[in-house]
Amino acid sequence: MWHIDGPLHFRACIESIQRNSLRFAYFLKWDEKLGKAVPLKSSARQYRAFQWFTVFSTLIILPIYFLRWYQIAKSPTTSLTSVTYHVAVIGNCTIFIVLPLLWFLANESNLKKFITYFYVTINLDKQFHNLLLKILPKKSKNGLRNLTCTANLATFTVSYTSPAITTWVAFNDNTPVYGFILHVLNVARIHFIARIIIGSLISITFNVFVSVLYLCVLFAVTGIVVLHFWSRILLQKDFSFQKTVQIYNQLKILTKLVQEIVYDLVTPCLHHDYAVILSTVAMYDFILQFTKGNQVSAIVTLTALLGIPSTIGFERLAICFSAKASVASKEMLRILLMNHGKDKYRRRVVQSLLPNSISLEFLDSVDTIRNGVGTSYFLRYLDRVQSYTSTWLLATRHNHFLSPKKYGTDQASSIQRVAEKRVKSYKGGPPAYALRI
Repeated sequence: MWHIDGPLHFRACIESIQRNSLRFAYFLKWDEKLGKAVPLKSSARQYRAFQWFTVFSTLIILPIYFLRWYQIAKSPTTSLTSVTYHVAVIGNCTIFIVLPLLWFLANESNLKKFITYFYVTINLDKQFHNLLLKILPKKSKNGLRNLTCTANLATFTVSYTSPAITTWVAFNDNTPVYGFILHVLNVARIHFIARIIIGSLISITFNVFVSVLYLCVLFAVTGIVVLHFWSRILLQKDFSFQKTVQIYNQLKILTKLVQEIVYDLVTPCLHHDYAVILSTVAMYDFILQFTKGNQVSAIVTLTALLGIPSTIGFERLAICFSAKASVASKEMLRILLMNHGKDKYRRRVVQSLLPNSISLEFLDSVDTIRNGVGTSYFLRYLDRVQSYTSTWLLATRHNHFLSPKKYGTDQASSIQRVAEKRVKSYKGGPPAYALRI
């Protein structure tokens, strides 16, 4: 059950944050006596260090990465490799994703609320489990077991695989901070000791970023999993009217608590946009490296193989599982209305209830409020990634076709003028073959 597995993943993530920060800057600790996570006091040295780490990430790391991104955008395409572009884009996206989380957790009152709401969700799952243990169907247990295996893999990746990859990238020549310093100093390389210091600093910073991001993802996942699991149980089993409404209302409170934290964290509400951007960049660079004239990069391949499944998995969890919970809630309300609709009081109670759903969005439409999240949103994510990647690849091939490097400046300009004349010669719009050269 998730009230057992959830805290274990939470503990592993807390230990990962402490380990990645060299036990110098963190905000949670695990109390062995209580068997739960405890927020540090504002006077604790580690918590103050974490607050300074947040300020450092905002005032130092973010401007450097953003300026390096600007330098790369203005540089000639022939002077930089595709790996440099890839690392800069992924690094900037990671910073923009994590910074709102850092500022939220750097506030002591927010941190206490975060931990309190997490254990309220866990205790609610435990309460339902103790109450309904004997009637749980085996199919539901198997479904939760599959989710637990996926969570184990994700926790292992964040705790052990991700730090190794991040450290490797941090000491690579394509690191934005290293490239920014070379550009500012106008030198070909810097001293070895300075290189070690820069690589270590970037490695620690981004390892903490990944662990903090996963901790906040675990919070959202916990709420979605508990809601989805017990909504299905309510639909599959026949309880009394009072008990059904009581459990349903408790799940409604759960959705409010989770959404309150999600809105405060900001980043989860932008999950769709970030998922589309990261997946598109990873897919584009992964495919582009296999085209003619490009070299295969281990960094691009690893980030694509880890990033794309991660974003797809989270989008599926955030959208599809919430949608399934909404469908189960609507079906249960329909059954309640059908069975108890003749009773005037019970009919009013059922009609006053809305489907339980955790919406990770800033603004909900009227349809979402009334019917919950739909699975079409997940299909929209896949369609956008496929569409943007295809368009980007076609644009890249078009620019390569007309590049002076391939044909020479005069010939490329001549080809471009011929294409423009063909387009202008058709008043009603050129047919497809007219665009061919």
